Amino acid sequence: MADRLEISAEDWNVIYPILVKHRHVRSTSEEQCRAFLVAVLQILRWGSQWRLLPEAHGKWNSVFKRFSRWSKHGVWQSLFAGCIHHPDLQSVFIDSTINRAHPCAGGAAGSNAEDEALGRSKGGFTTRIHAITDALGNPLEFLLTGGQASDIGQAETLPALTPQRVRVRLSVTKAMTAMRSSRPS
Repeated sequence: MADRLEISAEDWNVIYPILVKHRHVRSTSEEQCRAFLVAVLQILRWGSQWRLLPEAHGKWNSVFKRFSRWSKHGVWQSLFAGCIHHPDLQSVFIDSTINRAHPCAGGAAGSNAEDEALGRSKGGFTTRIHAITDALGNPLEFLLTGGQASDIGQAETLPALTPQRVRVRLSVTKAMTAMRSSRPS
């Protein structure tokens, strides 16, 4: 079984050329770039704090700053788009999940709730992550909205955002049946 925190040679041969082409990626060493991605994978896999990153991956603050810089300049989006090769579009699935934000998340000076995808719901500030996947479950696109946004409201928006401009014939009956069956009795 492959280690989920390592990047296979086959995957790296796809990832590295995408990174080299991006103008905001300064890679002096292919090995350092790969080590950085492994460090990010470790944080994402474990869901831990940046400060708890093992020293073998370098200074946590340096790794965090690079991650943040790549986020700001769209490097992760380029990687995501470059790694979607041949999706199985026989059927697509749209779903979402809610993430709660800390009560302090709203109202900071200079912040905008729309830019941060924060919405108000009964439980406080929330963000809803909408995703569309192909028939194999591979993600095609993500969209962040305020927590009060409905799934059905994004059913037309998400397919248009995919690189393939997926055309969807929406089955509202199936969606509503699925929602009813997931509710506790």
